Amino acid sequence: MSKTTWRPLAAVLLCGAIAGWTAQGWRKDAAIAALQQAAATQAATAATALAQATARVLALERAAGAALMLRADHLTQEQTHAKTERDRFNIDVRSGAVRLSIPVTSGQCAAASNSAAAAGDQLQARAELDPATAAALDAIAGDGDDATRQLNACIDAYNLVRDTYHVQTE
Repeated sequence: MSKTTWRPLAAVLLCGAIAGWTAQGWRKDAAIAALQQAAATQAATAATALAQATARVLALERAAGAALMLRADHLTQEQTHAKTERDRFNIDVRSGAVRLSIPVTSGQCAAASNSAAAAGDQLQARAELDPATAAALDAIAGDGDDATRQLNACIDAYNLVRDTYHVQTE
């Protein structure tokens, strides 16, 4: 090949390479722009989904918090009512309006028995408790009742949270 034919061929090849390079660059730029647009769309969708999920969780938290506060108020009312009843009972025991007794076996305590009563209706021997002992036993029972109320409130709170957040325990 001569020099004169070589130059135009080299020029055509060089122009073709430049055109190909430019077209390839445009295509790559378009692909990159499409990927960036898709990434931006996915990021916006994810941000929206996150905001919606956060709003749902915050609404659940507010509802659960309000329900727990109601349960706590109810527990406080129950405890106040029970204390009032216990105080009234203790006042009645100390004043003698209420007398407490426990059954005893007839061998340990002389009991008044009704000899004319039928065999199934015989009076049972009983021993009366002094007011201080009755108050002490009532305090023990009251503490147990308070603990039971508190445990029931804990169970209710647990069930509320489990049901609110749809937690599976098994």
